[in-house]
Amino acid sequence: MTLRDGDPRKIGGYLLEGRLGAGGMGVVYRARSLSGRQVAVKVIRPELAEDPSFRQRFRREVTAARQVSGAFTAPVVDADTDAEEPWLATLFVSGPSLAERVHGRGPLPAAEVWLLAAGLVEALRDIHRVGLVHRDLKPGNVLLAQDGPRVIDFGIARAADGSDTTALTGTGVVVGTPPFMAPEQFRRGEVGPAADVFALGSVLVHAATGHGPFDGDHAHAVGYRVVHEDPDLTGLPPELAPLVESCLAKDPEDRPTVPGLLTLLAASPPVVPPAGVPLAPAGVFGPPPTAVADPPPVPDEEGAPEPAPEPEVPGRRRWTRPAVALAVLVALGAGGIAAWQGLRDQDKGGRGSGVASGGASPGASAPACGPAGAVNAAGASSFKAAMDRWAARYQDACPGTGTNYSPTGSGAGIQQFRDGSADFAVVDRTLTAAQAESAAARCHGGKPVHLPLAVLPVAVVVNLPGVDSLTLDAATLARIFHGQVTRWNHAEIAAVNPGRLLPDTAIQVVTPTDESSTTLAFTEYLSKAVPTGWGSTPQSSLAVVDGGPGVSSALVAQAVKQRAGAVSFTRFGGEAAGLTTVRLATGAPEPVEAGAESATKAVATARITGTGADLALEPDFTTKAAGAYPITQIGYAVLCDRGNDAAALARTRPFLGSVVAEGDGATQTGYGKLPPALAQKVRRNLAALG
Repeated sequence: MTLRDGDPRKIGGYLLEGRLGAGGMGVVYRARSLSGRQVAVKVIRPELAEDPSFRQRFRREVTAARQVSGAFTAPVVDADTDAEEPWLATLFVSGPSLAERVHGRGPLPAAEVWLLAAGLVEALRDIHRVGLVHRDLKPGNVLLAQDGPRVIDFGIARAADGSDTTALTGTGVVVGTPPFMAPEQFRRGEVGPAADVFALGSVLVHAATGHGPFDGDHAHAVGYRVVHEDPDLTGLPPELAPLVESCLAKDPEDRPTVPGLLTLLAASPPVVPPAGVPLAPAGVFGPPPTAVADPPPVPDEEGAPEPAPEPEVPGRRRWTRPAVALAVLVALGAGGIAAWQGLRDQDKGGRGSGVASGGASPGASAPACGPAGAVNAAGASSFKAAMDRWAARYQDACPGTGTNYSPTGSGAGIQQFRDGSADFAVVDRTLTAAQAESAAARCHGGKPVHLPLAVLPVAVVVNLPGVDSLTLDAATLARIFHGQVTRWNHAEIAAVNPGRLLPDTAIQVVTPTDESSTTLAFTEYLSKAVPTGWGSTPQSSLAVVDGGPGVSSALVAQAVKQRAGAVSFTRFGGEAAGLTTVRLATGAPEPVEAGAESATKAVATARITGTGADLALEPDFTTKAAGAYPITQIGYAVLCDRGNDAAALARTRPFLGSVVAEGDGATQTGYGKLPPALAQKVRRNLAALG
């Protein structure tokens, strides 16, 4: 992100070049020294710098972070804890976060997860041996550099012996991220090295499956699952299960220690790497491959090596899990990893032309039923509610059929489609070049294509007591999310709400900080509607607006409900019920409300960019059509234009045909059906698949 008007241009001799992010403690900038060395500079918020107790904690953080200098952490290069605005500079790590990698390209193969685990365990070893506990190990705090992973952000680290008893929550810092916190943190607030091991297990599940082991709609639900329920390991390769399950033991005494994990990792035997994957010399990290988009999948159980005898794990009181036998790329030692593949997101593919509007109604006749048995699909969680409703209607109309849908994220759905465990994938954005290349492995002689299914509006929501109707335009929204409009009775807001009494209440922007297609749709709208006012390209994650909280996308609605004056954006319906949904002034005769019908009208203005059987769409985020709500996510089924598995296609074609014909079946849950002409194109192209 570019620097904002109020940002400094220089800190401690470092020239600031842009924002990397922001949070409860301050802002992190990308910077460069006079010699050209790139660093990340964290500058503490002024109100925290004025708190003597916080400043003392920051000194301890800097002192501790200086001691953590392992190969898998970002080393401290400079700091000034006594400056008017205290700051800390660490070596800049070039590479996506694990969260970005999984969101953009889907889960990592099992062999790469094993390599990732080894790097993270070595990082925890370096952190723990200086007497610290990280307390916030999560995919967003793991960077994937070309020479291995890096653990970052020691902002809420504390002494492993609990000697730092000052509550961090007193300064507004959230201590941990609920889906990656350990049971003892929820039960008693206890944090020791075992809590980092538990977080490691959760991170590895996310890396391998695209979802967390304890995902939930809000913090309370997540906490209950962490404490009382078994982890959701759906999609986890069986060869990783013993390692992960041991880390996720409810009782910290049952988890392996970090030295024990190092021993376990070192005990894994070397194997020949899969074809096409380079093997680096022992102890040397290899450069990212240039010819392989995604490594071949790890062999299944039938082709996997025999399990090795269970090793003795020092430092573990009760080791009850079977041995881990993994198809790894190279032998691993306690002191290093033999190879690492740099993983990069790639840009989206090309453009086409076409219009999706007009035409006759597809009707709602009874579907043609497919063969008995279940249709298997996987992909975007945002369309799970629609898939559940479509599946129920199809099963009622066609006894003996069924639908299994795994909401593991768009990237994971593509991987399952590629690997043959899903008959089709569901995505809520068009495929990236890397995803298309991965999916093409399933299409023998063909290519993956997008078939639209439905549309989901992204609602802007507010919690403004006494105000049950509010209108905003794109320019004002951009200034609100840049922290430039800070009170609800601001002249810009009053101008688009004539005659309405607005309270003199501070605006609290609740920012979804994780990688999200909802955020991408919101920023696409702002970047297209007010390119100068927004000032940046569309992105899947946002930095926290100064003074407001940052939460995961699943917790946005709850966070807005808890704060008078709060504003954010989230999927329409569901958890957003009970909040005021903002109407958008788009240039149409009347402001437009988010809803199923208004989303359908917006899709009617979209342009078809795919060719042949591919119906990928480019929404018109600047539409001024009457009643068209412009912030939308489009759900697609991904199949092959030819080369589909015959049995899978026989199951899939009638089900998807019923979805298009009965698209209104999802409107009760907030989704918009396809415009009639587009529905006709989908049915025609679906029938032509081979």
